[in-house]
Amino acid sequence: MNETDMVTSAPPRRRRTLKMGLWLLLVAVTLLGALAVNAGVSGPGAQEPGLLMALLGRATSLPPTPTKTPTVAPEFTATPTPPTPLPTDTPLPTATPTAAPVTTAAAAPGVTDELATLVRSYGYDPGGRFIVVDQDLQQMIVAERGAIRLFPVSTGDPEKQTRTPAWNGYVGVYWGTFSSFGVFADEGWFLFRSNGSILIHGAPYVRDNQGNKVYQQIESIGTYPASRGCIRLKPEDSAWFSTWQPEGVPAIILPFGGGGLQL
Repeated sequence: MNETDMVTSAPPRRRRTLKMGLWLLLVAVTLLGALAVNAGVSGPGAQEPGLLMALLGRATSLPPTPTKTPTVAPEFTATPTPPTPLPTDTPLPTATPTAAPVTTAAAAPGVTDELATLVRSYGYDPGGRFIVVDQDLQQMIVAERGAIRLFPVSTGDPEKQTRTPAWNGYVGVYWGTFSSFGVFADEGWFLFRSNGSILIHGAPYVRDNQGNKVYQQIESIGTYPASRGCIRLKPEDSAWFSTWQPEGVPAIILPFGGGGLQL
């Protein structure tokens, strides 16, 4: 082998590599041309889809993967509870003023000197409230700040064991309606004990078949002693006496035989 042959002649392995590269380049250019022609570009000359598009059209498209929709928990909707109505206040009945009971008491000028001296002798204030029961006159004096009222009464018979003893002290508690010796009496106010309880109260009564009050010996009040030791008042006067609220007021019961107070 001469020197020229060594320079100009390429080795067989190198020639094969060169041919392979040219062949691959030609294939690549051909494919690129096919892609350009068969790209499916719209235009006046476009007729049918190219080979590539036909191949792509025959491909079976995979179904889209369903997107899992998150389940939203329903919000709690509160059912509105109708408001409970407040209780309606029931109006209280309007109190009707009770008129002062009409009494049979006689008006008197006022506390006389004789009466003031008597009250003072028992240690009480004649200028305040006080009560004096005059058994000789079957009369009760109710005084307040110099003014007096006179009420007819019936006390115990001095000839019997049911007499009303002389006494002085303070009016006690209110008994209201009570019963004694088979009869009833209203507006009782306790005074003291002497052969039983001595009270100032209304006239005694029983009830008939219809429940009506039938007063006993009411004609004796202001006229003669007929009680069992208590001081009886007419029903209307006993009601007035209770409205006067006599509890704690000093009271004097004069004995029989004094001739009666001159008012």
